[in-house]
Amino acid sequence: MKKNVFLLLLMLLPLANVQAQIINKSNKDKIGKDIKEGVHDALNAIKQDAHPTGEHELWEAYAGPRLGFGASMLVGAGGLPEPGVMAGGFFDVFVAKNLSLSIEFNYSHVGGNNIKTTRTIDGLDNQGKAYHTTEKIKNNVNVGYINTLYCIHWYPWPYRSVSFYTGLQFSRVVNANIKEHGGKKMDVKDDIYSGEFAFPIGASYEWKQWSFDARYLISPRRLASAQRTKDIIGSAHNMSLMFSVAYRIEIF
Repeated sequence: MKKNVFLLLLMLLPLANVQAQIINKSNKDKIGKDIKEGVHDALNAIKQDAHPTGEHELWEAYAGPRLGFGASMLVGAGGLPEPGVMAGGFFDVFVAKNLSLSIEFNYSHVGGNNIKTTRTIDGLDNQGKAYHTTEKIKNNVNVGYINTLYCIHWYPWPYRSVSFYTGLQFSRVVNANIKEHGGKKMDVKDDIYSGEFAFPIGASYEWKQWSFDARYLISPRRLASAQRTKDIIGSAHNMSLMFSVAYRIEIF
């Protein structure tokens, strides 16, 4: 099994050397050399001569950052898609030649645009008579989640670095608001369910150390928990389509 030096260790070793020598001012040049060598080793660990295929060694493992963008909708509420972003990191380990298990942590922004609701307005006319009227309102819904994603990846072709995956995503709300077009913004973090889960279906293509990914996620759980939020989005639930790029660093 191919074994690479873990990146974090490479970055910490020169710092340990500096700490051991810092009390001796005459070692200033050596300290600088140690730092430079440590940075060089870390860069070498990050930049690897990768030629990905559909077959891997048992327990071969990768880690790295992931950035993405996409669009989401509140299914059942109508409206238009909401553009969003996603950022995080992943760890992936092969449990067979063409199967890997991964865990990913990320932040994502989802919601919906131009969700229409009707508001009833009560008032008095010039003669002092009570009247009732309605007006159409458009709302934007924005929700931020911290997500933990567990997936199994299948590489169907030995000589092609293409994989398909599915799994389960658990999410926790960190912020949520609803904003009327031309009106006020309402904090609704306490008016939606704080926890959520979703089922991802995705595909990835690897080129050198880069991985290009597309995933579709849908949650069966309705978003609103309080009446004032239900009045706007009803029993709507999240759906999103995300595209991302990851940088894969082989660590084992």
